[in-house]
Amino acid sequence: MAIETRLMTVEQYLAFDEASEMQHEYIDGELIPMPGGSGNHNMIVASVTAAFVVAIGDRDCYVFGSQMRIQIDDMRYVYPDVSAVCGDPVYGDQSEVTLLNPTVVVEVTSPSSQTKDHVDKVAYYSAVPSIEGYLILDQERVFAEWHRRVESGWHRQQFDNLDDEIALEPLGCTLTLSQVYRGVSL
Repeated sequence: MAIETRLMTVEQYLAFDEASEMQHEYIDGELIPMPGGSGNHNMIVASVTAAFVVAIGDRDCYVFGSQMRIQIDDMRYVYPDVSAVCGDPVYGDQSEVTLLNPTVVVEVTSPSSQTKDHVDKVAYYSAVPSIEGYLILDQERVFAEWHRRVESGWHRQQFDNLDDEIALEPLGCTLTLSQVYRGVSL
């Protein structure tokens, strides 16, 4: 099935997206529909969200699901699968749908989003100064790619074993791939 794209102004996009039953990302004037994810995709997202909430505990950090839009810049808005912010969330709208200061973002890849998540979104998320980490998880195999912001750009680590632990320094916690892939059929 081909995904239809449309060109809109930012104002048109924000109004359309707020009124739509389906989420849409917005990249340089192009409206991109975000269809729902598979069972594996949703299980991984739920596992990561739960693990973040438990690991963060009572600290001043907050976890958001895929309904939270992130403003990359004036012409780019995306919906990561999970995002977390440490400190007070800053919103770009009164309805508190657009988060301006995420600390960590998570994307779960699908076959159709591999390039976008591993290439385009690495660049997009590096443009947001508050983002200190970007985690990419594969829904078809045990595989994670952790991008940690360092002075010279991103430091990338890859993980592919269920026993692997990912140190998520910006959130002050670790995440094991066994947590991420619990119950997922690969």
